[in-house]
Amino acid sequence: MVSIAALGAVAWLAVTLVMVGLQVKGASDRIALDQREQEVTQTEARVAAYRGTVEEQVARVERRQAVLDALVRRHFGNLEDNEDEAETADGAEAAEESSAAIPEAAALQALEQHQVAFARALRAAVEQRTLQTAEAIREFGLDPRVMSRRAQGGPLIPIRTAMTLDGAIDEEIADLEIALNRLAVMELSLRAIPSAKPTAYGAMSSPFGLRRDPFTRGRAMHNGIDFRGRHGQGILATGPGRVRFAGWKGGYGRTIEIDHGAGVVTRYAHLSGINVSVGDRVDRGDRIGRMGSSGRSTATHLHYEVRINGRAVNPRPLLEADRDVLEIQSVAGRRNGDAVERG
Repeated sequence: MVSIAALGAVAWLAVTLVMVGLQVKGASDRIALDQREQEVTQTEARVAAYRGTVEEQVARVERRQAVLDALVRRHFGNLEDNEDEAETADGAEAAEESSAAIPEAAALQALEQHQVAFARALRAAVEQRTLQTAEAIREFGLDPRVMSRRAQGGPLIPIRTAMTLDGAIDEEIADLEIALNRLAVMELSLRAIPSAKPTAYGAMSSPFGLRRDPFTRGRAMHNGIDFRGRHGQGILATGPGRVRFAGWKGGYGRTIEIDHGAGVVTRYAHLSGINVSVGDRVDRGDRIGRMGSSGRSTATHLHYEVRINGRAVNPRPLLEADRDVLEIQSVAGRRNGDAVERG
């Protein structure tokens, strides 16, 4: 009986040990399975995070490119990309870090850095052209600060414009747009300067400045230049603009006034005939009237004036600019087209 009991106890112990072992193994398998599930979940989360980061980067690069394209088209037309431009050291280092953390984002990071470098390079070119334009205005004997001065005001509006899409704007692009707008104002000012001759034939008969009045013989200010010529000779617009006056104007007789924008107005007086009407757009060299001797005049001639912000200036330096300055003005005119701001 004792032997039988001992054998039974041993068998029970063995069965118990087997059952405990199976339970331990099952628990271990469950723990391992849980760990693998957690690893899979973490991996999926990392992949989702990587994808999210890449998508955000793609969206940011696309937004910046859209802004750059819009700015370039607005101010320069379509420009060819410079594919040979070297990547900056910072850009290369950032791209390597991005490649190590998110391999899929390396190319996008490099493109983003290239865009920033492009914006900086374009801003430098724009600022150089602004200086060149200002110097051309000085060659006409005018002050570019006065020519480009604008009345400004309005409510403060943060730079969350439609162009930024998501309410954010890169510092480089913001600086580029400011530089482009400054260039546009300067070029419009240069374009507004009337530099063509108001008549094809005829020598200057009376300069700008103090003179003896032809009727009273007393000292008087002559606010323009007189050109002699034959009766009916063609009178030409000295720059692009819009006719703001065409008719009789006191001692000036039959007169035409053209608004060239940027506060610049030209006046053509003592005409025998007028070929334009108020509101007409004219271009440089267009025939607008005929020479005569109407108004307070002693003989057939053209009285020609240039006024900037209401003040008469000597037209002679504007009519004697050298070829290089005229070429810069021509480029400014082609770039701005009909965008002349009427002052």
